[in-house]
Amino acid sequence: MSIRLRWSFSFFDRFAALLLALVLCLIVGIGLLLLHTSNQQNEASIKAEEVLVQAMLDESRRQLASSITEYAVWDDMYQRVGGKQRPDLDWFDSSTTETLYSKLNIDLMLLSEAEGPVFRLMLKGQWHKPAEFDLGRQPDWQRFLRDTLALAPGEVLARDLVWDKHVYWVVAQRVQSQTQPEADSSRVLLFARCVDQARLSDILAAQRLQDLVLVAGARPDAANVVTTRLTKPLYASWTPTLSGSAFLRAIIQPAMWLVVMVLLICYALLRNARSYHRALLAVGRRQDGQRAATVALVELVYSHRQSEDGIDEDFWRLFAGILAQTLQGRRFSLVLYGEHAPEQVIFDVVVPADRAIDGMDIVGVPLARRAELARDFVLMHHDVFPRASAAIMRDGRLVGELIAERGGRLGWQQDEGNFLVSAAALAALSLEASSRRGIEYALHRHVHFDPLTGLSSALRLSQELDSLRHSWSGMVVVAVLRLEGLEDVNLLLGREGGDRLLVELADRLLDLLEEDELVARSGGKRFDLLLHAAAPERVQARLAAMVDALMAPYQLGEHAYRPQCRIGATHCPAEALGVARLQEATLALDQAYHSKESVVWFGEHLRASTERRLALAQAMRQAVAQGGLTLAYQPFVDARTGKPVGAEVLLRWTHAELGPISPVEFIPIAEETGLIVELGEWVLDTALRQLSSWQQTLPVRLKLAINLSPRQLTDANLAARLLAILQGHDVDSSQLEFEVTEGLALDDSPEISANLSTLQAARVNIAIDDFGTGYATFSYLRRYQVEKIKLDKQFIDDLQNEASRLLVRSMITMGKGLGASVTAEGVEQAQQWQLLREMGCDYIQGYYFSRPLPADAFALRIAELLERADGTVPPAQPVPAKG
Repeated sequence: MSIRLRWSFSFFDRFAALLLALVLCLIVGIGLLLLHTSNQQNEASIKAEEVLVQAMLDESRRQLASSITEYAVWDDMYQRVGGKQRPDLDWFDSSTTETLYSKLNIDLMLLSEAEGPVFRLMLKGQWHKPAEFDLGRQPDWQRFLRDTLALAPGEVLARDLVWDKHVYWVVAQRVQSQTQPEADSSRVLLFARCVDQARLSDILAAQRLQDLVLVAGARPDAANVVTTRLTKPLYASWTPTLSGSAFLRAIIQPAMWLVVMVLLICYALLRNARSYHRALLAVGRRQDGQRAATVALVELVYSHRQSEDGIDEDFWRLFAGILAQTLQGRRFSLVLYGEHAPEQVIFDVVVPADRAIDGMDIVGVPLARRAELARDFVLMHHDVFPRASAAIMRDGRLVGELIAERGGRLGWQQDEGNFLVSAAALAALSLEASSRRGIEYALHRHVHFDPLTGLSSALRLSQELDSLRHSWSGMVVVAVLRLEGLEDVNLLLGREGGDRLLVELADRLLDLLEEDELVARSGGKRFDLLLHAAAPERVQARLAAMVDALMAPYQLGEHAYRPQCRIGATHCPAEALGVARLQEATLALDQAYHSKESVVWFGEHLRASTERRLALAQAMRQAVAQGGLTLAYQPFVDARTGKPVGAEVLLRWTHAELGPISPVEFIPIAEETGLIVELGEWVLDTALRQLSSWQQTLPVRLKLAINLSPRQLTDANLAARLLAILQGHDVDSSQLEFEVTEGLALDDSPEISANLSTLQAARVNIAIDDFGTGYATFSYLRRYQVEKIKLDKQFIDDLQNEASRLLVRSMITMGKGLGASVTAEGVEQAQQWQLLREMGCDYIQGYYFSRPLPADAFALRIAELLERADGTVPPAQPVPAKG
């Protein structure tokens, strides 16, 4: 342990040094990065200033060139001083005053011919004698004037020239007529701007450049821009603004404080980590000792396993000695509680210490806190003598406690409490060693029998299937029974009431079995049966009688309850018994659940049906994701005029391999898998998009009726999602109608009521579909305030019968009396339409007017119905054959 400890500390020191080195490297790296970034920023700012200054100098040159054109290309100028006549110098003097210098910054102006003479000379806003500018001595200027005359009319020539030791930006242009540019002229107007310190400062005054000077060569420590295009150019040089250096100076002091803070934090973290590391090492030493002690206790208990004497003093003294060595305690006691007798002390061992505690009573957990001990398995008390008590459990009950006591202020750690719990479990195991046969029997009962009913478990049934395959002969029946409504009993009478029902049902099953037949409880409300089947007809009658017997009322306290039971069964030779037969019976039970039959026998068609349902469920998910579903629309018309007023939206699915799938088949699958929610939202969104399009193309305002299943209505957020979809389309809520089934009359779910109320508050209509075939009552109509009832087709088909006519008439009268309009479904004959119209029916729907159609065909059919909407009978539509 000491070598391991030294190595651990050495490793921690190396880690701390490495961490400190990494932090220092990170600080240095950040500093170098900041310095590099500062240099880059300085270079970028110098470059930006140079580009800006160069642009301002170039702009000054362009302004000079544009200024001369305003004077040189001028009819008055040409007539006065241009051409070959003698120039009118007085006019010229009055037109080109000293404002050229003050406003246009023209330092030098000449009016001359290429070979001379110079007619006028203005320098710094003052007129000078033309003779002062001798072209004969200025060959560069004379060449410049010749080049200007060689230019095409209207062109300006610019060049950098030197005169009187000063560099000038010079532009020149032939004096010419503005209206007659082809007129000949040999005279040139020349403007020049002196490139000196003063002019440069004036041009760049807005930039406030520091130490701006005009030098013959670029300075290496400054920003430089070429100002002239001569052989030996002049440079505008200034001290640039170094933004990177300024940034670096601004952050250097906060950065230093940050570095100091980081180093202090690292130091504090390392100190805390060292303390934590030492604590972990202490925990590790304790846990190593606890693991070794646990192994020693296990070996001790194992060596004691053959002893039937649960109170072996030598054994328990060794047991307490291991605890004392591991937990450094002063006193260890094992106490068993007595139900009707005083507590039994198994052992009470005192470890020699500086203070004698012999003769002191054992202080266990108070009676009021034993429930807490049973829940948490250990309680630790931090008082004068810190104590810890671990629970001794048997069959889930608290039967005693293992008590460890320390002296001084040394408290208990959680890992020590966990070790004490393990020791208590081993102590409990050792105490039960004498009754291990009872334990083995209880374990066998728990595994092979249901603890509630005493019936065989699923494990024992699977074992019996293998043995009965060899011991039974002839035909046998494997049946699976499921109890329905157990949740209602649990809700009404509590879990105890449900358990009593299961026990009584198990007793009835046992009474119904013949010799050596078997029943097992394999699930919460599922029972599996193995029956003899000498005569198939007798077995079928026997299963039916079994269902009747099991569905007889059960007296549960003050309540009599009649449950519902369904059985799925299969028969086979005894040698074919196996788990596969149970699977077949389960498939038959699922069919019984869907078909609402009490007993269903397995056939290969059920396997095929199950496989088809699974395949359709998977294919439907793909169809929803890939847009494989379509909508059809069947119009309903005003019963009086035949004018179309709306349409019912119907979902259609054509499988790529199986062809058209009936909604009667795929809608229940969608409800079982939960896909109906996504389907319903897709149908609503698609139908509203189509209705919005029809509002632009059809001359009639239509209402859409869309079905909602009970599965959708139990979703508390359904109404909010449907209204959100509605808001995304340009459709009024009054144009939407949701059809619900009569089965909702038996469901008082608050979610259903809240959804319907929310939809109606948004002015969405609610209709009852297939009215008269289910459980709806007129109190149900008042409760939900439905706007429409739809009479089922079965009542319409039998209208030629007087009794049926009276029934339909009464339903129409009562529905209208409650404020609901009435729609008759399945109208296929003109006579039916006529009778319903006379009875006061509001709307008609059926193949007589139109079968369900795709959107395009529906729009055409609406146009046809509108043409004949006069109360006369339209041409009958073909009615498909039944089935």
